[in-house]
Amino acid sequence: ELAELKHGRLAMLAAAGWPMSELLQPMISQFLKQPDLLTRGGEAPSILNGGLDQIPPFFFLAIIVFSGTVESVALKTRAIEVDYVPGDLGFDPLSLYTGKSEATKRDLQLKELNNGRLAMLAITFYAVSEFINKAAVVNATPFLFKSIL
Repeated sequence: ELAELKHGRLAMLAAAGWPMSELLQPMISQFLKQPDLLTRGGEAPSILNGGLDQIPPFFFLAIIVFSGTVESVALKTRAIEVDYVPGDLGFDPLSLYTGKSEATKRDLQLKELNNGRLAMLAITFYAVSEFINKAAVVNATPFLFKSIL
């Protein structure tokens, strides 16, 4: 369950971040006077789209070190705590989870798992869609991403 929860959380971030990068990255790079890292078609860099060679290798190294650090801290926490709940990082600034009944907590956990599963499908769709259509997902489906901008 913990692996699915972690992958779901990462997928939810990616499902939001992928289109946001395609929408905002050109403006941010221009503002910061940095090169635009999107592909020529305006797609986010990925294995299928290409463009990963433009990303500095230090970025990938930093991600690996950060992920390893987070995982090692999590492993130590699980080893110490007897009543460890998978995925509970103790972070609830809006008090959406704390103080709720066990039934409500379980319902919220299931909703998070289901939304994570949906996000995994969404991010897969983004990658495959951009590979097949050779167009950024925000341009291929403007009714989803450009309707409010």
